[in-house]
Amino acid sequence: MPRLDGLGEYVEIPALEEKEWKAFHLEQIGTITSGRDIYAAERIDGYTPYITSGGTNNGVGYFVGNDNDTLDAGYIALNRNGAVGKAFYHQEKSLMGNDCRKIHLKEADGNLFVGQFVALCISMQSECFSYSRKLGTARAKQMLIMLPVTDAGEPDYEYMEKYARQKFEAMLSKYRAYVEARIAKLGEPIVLPTLEEKEWREFHIGELFEVSRPTARNKDAYQTGDIPFVASGSVNNGVTKLCKPFEEEQLDDGCCITVSPVDGSTFFQPMNFLGRGGAGSSILMLRCSNLNLYCGQFIARAIQQTCSKYTYGHMGNKDSIKRERIMLPVADSGEPDYEYMEQYTKNMMLRKYHQYLAFLRSR
Repeated sequence: MPRLDGLGEYVEIPALEEKEWKAFHLEQIGTITSGRDIYAAERIDGYTPYITSGGTNNGVGYFVGNDNDTLDAGYIALNRNGAVGKAFYHQEKSLMGNDCRKIHLKEADGNLFVGQFVALCISMQSECFSYSRKLGTARAKQMLIMLPVTDAGEPDYEYMEKYARQKFEAMLSKYRAYVEARIAKLGEPIVLPTLEEKEWREFHIGELFEVSRPTARNKDAYQTGDIPFVASGSVNNGVTKLCKPFEEEQLDDGCCITVSPVDGSTFFQPMNFLGRGGAGSSILMLRCSNLNLYCGQFIARAIQQTCSKYTYGHMGNKDSIKRERIMLPVADSGEPDYEYMEQYTKNMMLRKYHQYLAFLRSR
């Protein structure tokens, strides 16, 4: 199949439901091999992705400086363990652990768009597997996946490539529009003193913030909705689920900082949310009238640096958080320089947005 340079012109293609589909054993369309573990004691810090059996971040568990015979590119990694049955396409060179199985397509091998399409089709079968029903090589070979086919009944790789390319271009256009709108809203960067040039001062958190806990809540009691449920997680801004509030339930006001007493993970919450409360590991909410999206993110980072010492065996609480001390840049009055923190954060965001926009344009 010819490899196309760039995305090319938009071509009208049938919708997924208009195509004929057929089941194929995985070994019919690809060669399947095992990975090799790099144990924690063996890992060297570096820049090569090491693929594990996770269900997020494209399966990348670590970046390492190791090397072995699994180093490869242009393949699909299928999870044997962990998030069993999830599959991700890897365009760049990476290493792969033995909790995954490597799949090289017999046709269209190394094609980014076909690889992503097939990986998603494989992942659609993940609900058939679990920790007690793993996906070893023998079972992977016999795994059935549905693929769109040509009139001859063969996998229609040309269609898969065109479909995935168009989805890719649509998402790039959406991202470009969003980034350009954000840049327009933030305006031009303003030259500021560097962090090293600013005067800093130590503050107790209790001096600056009112500290409280949310109402007792359990995310499992809620149906899926559109309100963030913020708990003691260390990723996704602490949001573990989007929930539908109970009738007449009072939400926790946004424009505050949340801190996990379990590990000190700290985030600025820009919108109203449902906070996890009621237990020792429930989040803590920090409020003050000077917070906004930009200085709030700056201060949240400073708080996390202080509170990262907390662990499950040595959790923080309302009183201990108040006593914690953080370093902040100050104005001539000796008070926190909220305007500086706000503009510094805007400058950093503008820098990242321009880098991202340059990357999108290069695609």
